[in-house]
Amino acid sequence: MNKIFSDSTDWENLLDFIADKDLVPVIGKEIYKFREKDKLIPIETYLSQEILKSYNVTGQPAGTLSDAINFLAKGKQAEAVEDIKKDVKRKLKKLVEEINFEFPLLDEFLDIEELNYFINTTVYSNLLETKLGEIRRQTVNSINFSLTKTFQDSSDLDRLKEPFVFNVFGSLLNTADPALSEDDMLEFTGNFKEKMENANNIIDALKNKNLLFLGCSFPDWMVRFVLRLLSNQPLTDWGKRRTIIVVNDASETRDAQFEFLGNYNVVTYEKNTDDFIHELAALQKARAPRRSKPKIVFLSYTIKDKEAVETLKQRIETIDNVTCWYDKHDIVAGDDFVMEIVKNIRSADLFIPLISTNSLLHKDGYIHEEWSQANTLNLCRQIEANTDKFFMPIVIDDTNPYDPNVPAYFSKLSIQPVPGGNPTDEFLMQIKKTLRLI
Repeated sequence: MNKIFSDSTDWENLLDFIADKDLVPVIGKEIYKFREKDKLIPIETYLSQEILKSYNVTGQPAGTLSDAINFLAKGKQAEAVEDIKKDVKRKLKKLVEEINFEFPLLDEFLDIEELNYFINTTVYSNLLETKLGEIRRQTVNSINFSLTKTFQDSSDLDRLKEPFVFNVFGSLLNTADPALSEDDMLEFTGNFKEKMENANNIIDALKNKNLLFLGCSFPDWMVRFVLRLLSNQPLTDWGKRRTIIVVNDASETRDAQFEFLGNYNVVTYEKNTDDFIHELAALQKARAPRRSKPKIVFLSYTIKDKEAVETLKQRIETIDNVTCWYDKHDIVAGDDFVMEIVKNIRSADLFIPLISTNSLLHKDGYIHEEWSQANTLNLCRQIEANTDKFFMPIVIDDTNPYDPNVPAYFSKLSIQPVPGGNPTDEFLMQIKKTLRLI
């Protein structure tokens, strides 16, 4: 069932996902390769070798951190194993703090500025956050999953102004319990669903966006756990409403992983992670600038003011790259359209309520519920320090803006007259400024 990622259409689709901010990259350890002379060395190999050296172990084949911990713990009692893990975490933290290598693959990937949200499956933080900050010259926000601490959700990921990183297995520098071994990872995955129950923004991104698993070479026995967990969707549903792409370096681990994924509707890439990053970065730079995603203006009105709302819509949509949304049905609370309306309020960039005698008297309709929903969203935006203006209430007839039937949260704002829904050029200019189009 799986498809091989190869032709120009695949690349065009991927570039479209990036441009529309509809792609979530899930970063794995294969992208963390540092330059040593003319070679790229996996940081995982370097860290595991340094840990073994610190225990005077020589001659052990280079492997992963999990391999090193398993070697050190072999034959030990449970208490001794826990002591070894604590000591390894302490040593690794110091090693990571001192790292100043060049990571060309990571740099090349992070230079794609349209990507602003990252799931990180390694524990090398703050390597990813530091590199992002250096390349983007922005503050980078991050959240670290932990078994021992209360988990906080992110802000609305569709409205990110600064890069965001979710370290799904914790962080050496910022978490007391990062997942270093395969046992730790299994413990994390077992508790993930319960801990993430209220993290609606992160879950929505994992569930609704296209996913790019980049360099996530999990052991074959963990593939179904980790990929199922992070996709937040039964594997049998993969590919139905979105695309899931898996890119790894060639290895026996990848062979086993791709053999497993062959049972599902997933897209795999036959070359290595560095080949994928090089080609993606080159295509992204060569691509002509795309038209940005349209700004959405939600118009809230009662059906008796249909003529005014249609006039307003036509005038606003003379602004380049702006689309208006309004419900064309005369609905009442409880109708099937309610969820559609709520979804469109949440995705709107600007909410314009049309205040009139009709809308203030229309108590049995849904318009007042729309206003309340929008006010709640506006309060949430303010709590999340989103300072973008969201409300722009207008009066379309001779209604007094201070009429006691006008909601109190509107009366605190500047309510502008737009007779008959026909805005002035000055009003349209305000919309442009509010939507950051000028």
